[in-house]
Amino acid sequence: MASLWVDLRDIKFQLFEVLKIEETLLGKGRYKDFDADTCIMALDAAAKFSENDIAPTYPDEVHRKPVEATFDKGKVTTPEAYKRLWKLYCENGYMAMADQPEVGGQGFPAVIAAAAANMFLACNQAFVMYPGLSHGCARLMEDFFQHPFRDIILEKMYTGEWAGTMCLTEPGAGSDVGALKTTAKKNADGTYSIVGTKSFISAGDHDLTPNIIHPVLARIEGDPKGTKGISIFMVPKIRFNEKGELGEPNDVQCGNIESKMGIHGNATCTLNFGSDNKRIGYLMGEERQGMPIMFHMMNEERQGVGMMGASLAMAAYLHALDYSKQRIQGQDVIMMAMKVEDAPAVPIIKHPDVRRMLLKQKAISEGLRLLAYFCYFCMDNEFSAMIDGNEEQKEFWHGLIEVLTPIVKSYCTEKGQDSIELAVQCYGGYGFCREYPVEQMMRDNKINLIYEGTNGIQALDLLGRKLGMKRGAYFMNLLSVTKEAIEEGKKLDAFKKEAETVEKALNACAETALAFSKMIKTTPFVPLIGACDFLNCLGDALVGWLHLRMALVAIPKFFAADTGEMDKAFYRGKIEGARFFINRITGLVIPHLENLKQDEQSAMNIPEESFAV
Repeated sequence: MASLWVDLRDIKFQLFEVLKIEETLLGKGRYKDFDADTCIMALDAAAKFSENDIAPTYPDEVHRKPVEATFDKGKVTTPEAYKRLWKLYCENGYMAMADQPEVGGQGFPAVIAAAAANMFLACNQAFVMYPGLSHGCARLMEDFFQHPFRDIILEKMYTGEWAGTMCLTEPGAGSDVGALKTTAKKNADGTYSIVGTKSFISAGDHDLTPNIIHPVLARIEGDPKGTKGISIFMVPKIRFNEKGELGEPNDVQCGNIESKMGIHGNATCTLNFGSDNKRIGYLMGEERQGMPIMFHMMNEERQGVGMMGASLAMAAYLHALDYSKQRIQGQDVIMMAMKVEDAPAVPIIKHPDVRRMLLKQKAISEGLRLLAYFCYFCMDNEFSAMIDGNEEQKEFWHGLIEVLTPIVKSYCTEKGQDSIELAVQCYGGYGFCREYPVEQMMRDNKINLIYEGTNGIQALDLLGRKLGMKRGAYFMNLLSVTKEAIEEGKKLDAFKKEAETVEKALNACAETALAFSKMIKTTPFVPLIGACDFLNCLGDALVGWLHLRMALVAIPKFFAADTGEMDKAFYRGKIEGARFFINRITGLVIPHLENLKQDEQSAMNIPEESFAV
């Protein structure tokens, strides 16, 4: 029976046949000690762990209700199953899968660790957020915390003995981080007393570990307002000494956890840093460098959130596919058209509209996964270039990551939500009921469009900052990497039209970006209103390119004489999925962009009192 959670065959196809990591990454540079067999064994193990251990904790097996974190008398309690999962997750080395051995990591390529995370997240996003945030925090400590405690923290966190968070948001300072009110007062011993409240802190408090490390944004007394005056501090939940031995609580209190639409198993906390000078923080980096430092973790988390959207889209599609093969409903439409009497009822996968929905889910979920993988693939190439001392290549790959990060975060979550909604639709009324997990997947994914910077903020970041970096060189470099597949596709009669569609869509994105850069000086509201739609258009074009790459790999293998029947079926799926996405989705990019460039400003022209009277 095919998996309901993990599409391991396609994951391996994207890694080894499309990205060709065996040729491009493994056995050289930073990854000279890794080969394909080692990576495949790791992926197989991650798939088993996902399906056998993580997936059963997603819905309650008896009542099909979400497993919830609870808050009582100042204490957060995680679902009982999570404690076993945390232990297994850490024992298997997943906390530091792609980190270097010198800090306790396994040293795998980032794209392999991302593929493992892809499987874990598909099975239970709420749980995986605990170790995911801990890893991001540990990376931040590794790079920016210069203190005798640093090595202790890294050892404790990379082994999973301690956990971590990120503390940015406040009740009055969400997206506007510069408005924060948390303060830091320097003490005689060089530590800082931190006072303030942070809200919406995912995994902010829990019982999985005895200590939690909080990177906290705060303003040192006397420093200027806005983001330029913000510093960042390491604030432990429990104080510890130079041996890592825990001491007294550090006056970091959880005030409550949010009652949310989804991810019920993850504790979303309000954290209070008391006012009695008993909570101690340690400066990270230099004063007033809090935002540049925190952005290192934020970018990692934004890429991870994009993977969340891609992962839930994969799981929802696999569930919808399985249900559609089993659900008997209605007669075959062809038989009905031929007026065949007593035609038998058929599985709903036989119905054209259900097949449309399934193919759209397949094309979207596979495209989103490859887009996310490509971003991590760029990271691996940047790491290798850095080790090789090749500054030009390092800059090239770094630039791709800069442009891709807001796209991966926003597009994968938004398009993922569209795909999950189609999965619910395939179930019909049952999809709306808790008897099946797709409704929970839809609720769980919704937060991915909001946190780590809303998708609207990602669109403004892309349009207002990323496209113009290095005078547009980073964006043009991204477009340049698409040329090889497009030119190859144009030489194939079977895919010439699709290749040309992708090329035209990408060119139109470049032209629109240029037009927007000019309009911002004369009619600024037009590009600002259209920023989200532009990002999604660029995502549609880029995923069209990635589908083209998949099809170019699949076509010769489908027609090869030695390809077995199951593999033929697989490669046929890649070909038809690419055709569908490029023709039905990428093909709509140009008219959409043309519409965006129109001087249409009704969203700004409508008086506030006219929204509702």
